[in-house]
Amino acid sequence: MRISLLLLAALAAATPALGQVLTLGEARRLALESQPALRALDLNARAADEASVADGALPDPRLKLGALNFPARNFPSAREDMTQVGVSWEQAFPGGDKRRLRTERTLAEAGQARAEAVGLRQGIARDVGQAWLDAWQAIGAERMLVALAQEFERSIELARIALASGKGTQAEVLAARQLLSQSHDRRLELVAQARRARAALARWVPEAAARDLPAELPALPPPAPFAAIVESLEHHPLHDMQLRAQGVAEADVALAREASKPDRSVELGYFARGGGRSDMLMFQVAFELPVFADRKQDRMVASKLAQLERVREQRADHLRQLRADLAAAYADWELAGERLRNIEGAILPDADARLVALQSQYGAGAGAALLAAVLEARRNLAEIRIQQLVMRSMQAKARIALQYFEHDGGSR
Repeated sequence: MRISLLLLAALAAATPALGQVLTLGEARRLALESQPALRALDLNARAADEASVADGALPDPRLKLGALNFPARNFPSAREDMTQVGVSWEQAFPGGDKRRLRTERTLAEAGQARAEAVGLRQGIARDVGQAWLDAWQAIGAERMLVALAQEFERSIELARIALASGKGTQAEVLAARQLLSQSHDRRLELVAQARRARAALARWVPEAAARDLPAELPALPPPAPFAAIVESLEHHPLHDMQLRAQGVAEADVALAREASKPDRSVELGYFARGGGRSDMLMFQVAFELPVFADRKQDRMVASKLAQLERVREQRADHLRQLRADLAAAYADWELAGERLRNIEGAILPDADARLVALQSQYGAGAGAALLAAVLEARRNLAEIRIQQLVMRSMQAKARIALQYFEHDGGSR
């Protein structure tokens, strides 16, 4: 007995997720908290912040040790008046504003990584929400078919009783069994869909495969007007990432133009001579000479300008794509709502009323021949309810897609 209790306790501890309901909001929160891609982008931004300090610093100085003017004849023992050994220190100074521009470029890369992280958060919230809805839809439809199969099993028993009493036929029993088998096959199809949907959800929330989903959808408020969302797309995080990329390209252009301003270096040295001779001091300044600017610096500026224009065109194309995706998602939301209202306002009530009427006739002894019609009406009503479930899921998925464009992918 004690061993059994210990085994039950271990099983309960090993499966804490069973019985716990995974809501849409919790699925999004868990996915965002444990997403390696977000941490990678954050680390990329932090790395760029650190690198920006180094990019704005002076190059490391150079320390030189050397010996000068040793005669080749009788080397190494021979000496001349100018023979000397010494040390020198050299420091390079980048020309123009290269240090500042390098810092600005690296900081622009950090801003681009942060903007990409914000856009990725919204994309993850959208993808998790739609994967959650796929699983919710398949599981809900499976539950409906389980209930329908139980009705069919009871109908088979009624048909057998009617057959035994001489009021029914073998064909009616076979018809009920056929509908039961068809509902079982449909349920297996939905089970496969549910497993695939849970596997897709587990990509974001690993424990999702072991947790139940709620029976009802969360309340999702209606979206803002279409024109208002379109106007806000200029500030969408993914579009902001394109703007940051344009900032990086503009910094590259500025650096290419600064390349024509020569770098400089200063060198100070002290050289000692033997034989009582005076030691020597050395000071020199070096400049780069951009004498081949038409083949080097000018070409690099032209290259960076072309890349900047490419980024601008990509940004304009990205805005068009955002607008097209928004229009499609808004149309999906509106049409799903219209179809759902039609199902709930006309199709579902009529199907329910037809089933009630057929059941009344069958119950009043109108004839066993009505059993097949009752079973078919029940199956049709179940399919309509599944279609209602699908429309609710489609409308919710479209609403979640619109949250992505409203910059509210994970807050609801």
